Amino acid sequence: MKKLNEPLSYESAIYNKKKIKIKFIIAMLLITICSSITTYNICAIKHREEIFNSLDITFKEVKAIEYGTANYDPIDLVEEVTGGEIVSYTESIDTSSTGEKELIYVVKEEDVSKVIKINAVVVDTTKPDITIGEENISIEEGNDYNTMDNIVSVVDNLDGDLEYLSDDNNDTAHYSVTTDLDVNKTGTYNVNIKAIDKNGNENEKTFSVNVVAKEKPVIENKENDGNYNNSEKSNAVASVDTSSVVSLAMSYQGYRYTPGGASPETGFDCSGFVYYIYGTMGKQVGRSTSDLIFSGTSVSKSNMQPGDIIIWSSNGYTPTHASLYIGNGNMIHAANSNDGVIVSSVEHWEKYAGSIISIRRV
Repeated sequence: MKKLNEPLSYESAIYNKKKIKIKFIIAMLLITICSSITTYNICAIKHREEIFNSLDITFKEVKAIEYGTANYDPIDLVEEVTGGEIVSYTESIDTSSTGEKELIYVVKEEDVSKVIKINAVVVDTTKPDITIGEENISIEEGNDYNTMDNIVSVVDNLDGDLEYLSDDNNDTAHYSVTTDLDVNKTGTYNVNIKAIDKNGNENEKTFSVNVVAKEKPVIENKENDGNYNNSEKSNAVASVDTSSVVSLAMSYQGYRYTPGGASPETGFDCSGFVYYIYGTMGKQVGRSTSDLIFSGTSVSKSNMQPGDIIIWSSNGYTPTHASLYIGNGNMIHAANSNDGVIVSSVEHWEKYAGSIISIRRV
């Protein structure tokens, strides 16, 4: 046994030095490994930070979406993606109301993701659409005229048909009509239609009404049977198959009334309906009521037959309305904007709407 304080042998000293050296080498290896791991982690974190910072989306300058747009794809707002690709985004946007909408996009590169948020705005920029029948209308002095009859429709692309309100000071979606029209005074008058939707978009359209002086009566010598023409021919023969005229006219029962209209596509006014029916049958007649009174041959009321054209007047001498007699005391005509093409009793129309001033057989 080695005694206390006894000097180490040479071999023992060498062995102890080797142990120390091995421990030092191990310690240095551990330090190197730890340093490498730390350096790697630091580099990895730095790399991920660089990737994260590089991820970006450039959006279009105008980030507005039209109110009511169906199936809008928010990817359309993206101008450019930097440093990765979009892996997900807000795909559904409520465009049924205006205002700001938050959109979320996720961009990813390698295993690094970045969330990018923007606010898009849903806006309503579409004006209501106003459709009128004619740009310029002429009426005779003293005749009644309803400006609403020339308004075909006032529609907003999303709100639908707008309601007519006589008072324009209203916040709801509506349209109003203003005019200084005086049917008892000759001159040209403007009729202005103003429409506004629920989001404040406004549109206006104007048409003119020309009030002309009364013409002198073109029909004279009223007969006892109510006909105003002195050149009647009771034996006049129609040049067309009148049953076909009646059948064709009846096929358009229920079609809409349109000022200036003369076809099923546009709708009919009174003279336009007669003009279209006879034109389809291959016969040219007058386009206006004033021209129809010179079409064909005049016959008496007592000799009236199906297919005859009845010319009416609201003042007893000026042509203001036209219809087609269909037999059994009835007629078919484009009556007005409320009723369209209807069948009416001749007797009832005489009693409440006007008088017959001529009957024409084509």
